[in-house]
Amino acid sequence: METRPAARLNSRRCFVTVGATASFIKLLREVLAPQFLDCLAARGFGELVVQTGPDHEWALQQLASLGELSSFLQTAKTEKADDESPRWPVVEVVSYTTDMPSLMLPCRGEANRQLPGAMISHAGSGSILDAVRCDVPLIVVANPDLLGNHQAELAEAVHDAGWAIHGELGHLEDALKELQTREEEAQTQDLPPYQEPPFPTAESERCGLFDWAAMYAVGGEPGMTTAEPSLLRLD
Repeated sequence: METRPAARLNSRRCFVTVGATASFIKLLREVLAPQFLDCLAARGFGELVVQTGPDHEWALQQLASLGELSSFLQTAKTEKADDESPRWPVVEVVSYTTDMPSLMLPCRGEANRQLPGAMISHAGSGSILDAVRCDVPLIVVANPDLLGNHQAELAEAVHDAGWAIHGELGHLEDALKELQTREEEAQTQDLPPYQEPPFPTAESERCGLFDWAAMYAVGGEPGMTTAEPSLLRLD
């Protein structure tokens, strides 16, 4: 009896999005730094896709610098075979996209096809909702430079609701470790193929995520627009 070789799974993808309009260069600096690329490689990630928003030119320059450093490290490794140089994922940067699901869905994972990866997102309600609907392993990072730092409350809320890990600048490696531990416990490597959620969503399954985010953006308090104890149900 002939035994077929096991299918080779696609490598893990990390997708980072900062949104289309506001600069979040602090997040870009961290995810495009050699230390974080080392972390991704050590955790089995084969590719990193970064949506850069208004800081695209800076990201291109950083990518060029990384290419030069990678070439230097590879040369050093060739000259000294026992030198352990970092093996970085393939990095791609895009300024903006109208098709977020195509970039984030490979992070989801699928049985016998794709290893689960990670999405790292600014704490924008639109990006969070897209990720939740696509069932993507998610880390949410608040942009502290926005007026009132309102993203911090949203990041904490989605963490408390179990939708995402609340990541903090300077500690993304810890957030990635926590996310992968949670995904391993949930056995997300056995997920069936993705299916588009029904539209419109049933009223019983909707949530006040956009209302909640808007209330914080204008300085309101959660609970002012609903009498239900849980504001964060899937919309």
